[in-house]
Amino acid sequence: RTTIGHSFVKRYRLRVSDVLDITNKLVSAVQAAFSCIAGLFVCRWSCPRNFLHASHFLSESYAWFAASYFFYDLWSMYKIYAAEAAIKLKVKLGLQSVPGDNNHGGARNGTANGNDVAGNGAAEKAATLQALDDIPSVEQGTLSFVSPCKMGIPSFAKYLASHPLMVFHHLFIGSYGLVVISYLRGGLGDCVFSFMFMMELSTPFVSFRSILSVMGLKQSKLYVINGLVMLVTFFWCRVFLMPYVCYYYSQVVNKPFLEAVWNLPWGCKVSILALFLPQLYWFRLMVRGAMKVFFPAKNKRNTTSAANSCANEASANGGTMKSSQSKDSEIRSLM
Repeated sequence: RTTIGHSFVKRYRLRVSDVLDITNKLVSAVQAAFSCIAGLFVCRWSCPRNFLHASHFLSESYAWFAASYFFYDLWSMYKIYAAEAAIKLKVKLGLQSVPGDNNHGGARNGTANGNDVAGNGAAEKAATLQALDDIPSVEQGTLSFVSPCKMGIPSFAKYLASHPLMVFHHLFIGSYGLVVISYLRGGLGDCVFSFMFMMELSTPFVSFRSILSVMGLKQSKLYVINGLVMLVTFFWCRVFLMPYVCYYYSQVVNKPFLEAVWNLPWGCKVSILALFLPQLYWFRLMVRGAMKVFFPAKNKRNTTSAANSCANEASANGGTMKSSQSKDSEIRSLM
């Protein structure tokens, strides 16, 4: 809530959910930078010494920090989701005109009973509007853990249930990943985990892409350039890197690639698949998005249909939606 912040919000016509989304992506980018730095330190220390047995304290230390981030991120994304729901709820309840109602003098000059009823109704509407306009919080009743909020906004449990892939990704890394690095690995595999830390190299570009989308700059050259860099880094760090680490391991144990991977413990193989398969899914979504940008003629019909759909929905919702944005799909597909 600064002067610069207010001018930024006004310039790009940002809503509360937009501001929360941007801050979420900025935190994500900072965490990714820390992860890459930690991974680079561990890699330079452990890999040249011994692929399996060398150990650096930063590997386990950063795992604790990263775990806390992934749990924070779940709650942060729920706040964005709740802010979006509050906007739709405000339109549904017709509360946009409440501030003007407070300036009407008729209610003040009416009868005592009419004045009380009107005053109570206006006060209740004003309080509801204020809660829906502010950053969602448990205290104001716009966030809840299990039961639906009193204003109708879905609970945290409902949000988790409606985003299974994203929740699995965060819980898998934040809980199981921490347990593996801290306890189950037995001091082995620091070099491998350093590469896993450096998988986050693509995240700042994913975050910046989302920020540009929220700001309505999807048609800018910066958005296209960032998208290309994001595509390359995501493929290199999240799609190519894991098979390369498996190949690196096969060279260390002096076995053929498939044999080396097959002889890994079942827990390792399941973990690799659980971490690798979502990356393929997200990369596929990114490639599809890039195809729509660079080959618009082939997707003109779909683009026109999507634009009309967004326009109709914005009209139905009183113009509160931006046609260039799709916050929830950004969150689900680009984490």
